[in-house]
Amino acid sequence: MAHPPIGTSPPACRLAPVNVSPVPAVSSRGVVARPALAYALASVLAMIAPSALAGNSSEAPRIGAAGMGKPETGSLLVDYYEKFLRDHDIDVFRQQVSSRYTEGTLARLVESGGQEARRAAVLALGLFGTFESNAAVARALRDSDSTVRDLADNALWAIWFRADTAENNAMLEQVRLLIRHERLEDAIKLATRLIGRAPNFAEAYNQRAIAHFLLGHFEGSAEDCRRVLEHNPYHFGALGGLAQCQLRLDQRREALKTLRRALRLQPYSQGLREFVSSLESEVD
Repeated sequence: MAHPPIGTSPPACRLAPVNVSPVPAVSSRGVVARPALAYALASVLAMIAPSALAGNSSEAPRIGAAGMGKPETGSLLVDYYEKFLRDHDIDVFRQQVSSRYTEGTLARLVESGGQEARRAAVLALGLFGTFESNAAVARALRDSDSTVRDLADNALWAIWFRADTAENNAMLEQVRLLIRHERLEDAIKLATRLIGRAPNFAEAYNQRAIAHFLLGHFEGSAEDCRRVLEHNPYHFGALGGLAQCQLRLDQRREALKTLRRALRLQPYSQGLREFVSSLESEVD
C-alpha cells in the first residue's frame, strides 16, 4: 500500500558555512522532492494545456467585488497574467504585479476573483508573498479550478521556505541539501541549530522531521511533524509525514484521523481520497 509522501520544496539559496552543492530534485525512500523555486511556479503552467490556462473551464468564474478599480477587481492583474502566458517572462510578471498590487489585495483576489484573477494572484503570491498569505493560499487548495490548486501547492512550498529572515531561510536551504546528500545526522544538527535561532519557523521542524524519518526515527519525526502543525496548520506535507510515521508505528486509527485532516485541506486529491478509503476499510 502506498503511503502519503513527505515533501520538500526549496528556494534557491545557499549558506556559505556548509559546503554542499545544489543537486537536482530526486525522490528517496518516500520523500518526494517538489521544487518550489519561483520559476517552478511557471513550470506548472508550462505543463498545462494552453486552452486550460486561457480560461476554458467547466467551472463558472467567481465574480470579484463590483464597482472597484482595476487593482481590486483584478482586471489589470489578468492583463499581466495573459501577457506572461504569451511571453513566458516571469520576471516581468513579478515586477508588474508587485508594483501595482499589495499582498493583501492579492490574497483577497485568491478567494474572490474570477478564474484567471485567482490563478494570477496565486502565482504572484508564490513569487513574492510572505507567510501572511499562508492561509489564503492554502484555501486555494480547495479551489474548483485545478490550475489554481496546482499553483497553490507550489506557492505554499515557496512561502514556507522563505518564511523567516534571509539568513535563516538560507540555513534551511542547507538543511535541505544535506538531506538530499543523505547527510542526515548533519541535517538534524543544523536544523536543531536553526530551530534554536528561529523556534517559530515551521519548515525547520519539517525538514528535521524528514531527516528523522529517513533514519527510522519515527517517534522523533512524528513529534516534529506535530510541531510543524502547531505553527502552520495548513502544512499538508507535515500531515502526510505524520501519517507515514503513525502507520510505521502501527497507529492506524491515528493515521486515519491525520489523513482525514489532510483531505479536508485537499479535497480534490484523488490519491489521498483513495488512500483514506482504503485505510477506512481496514480500521473501521
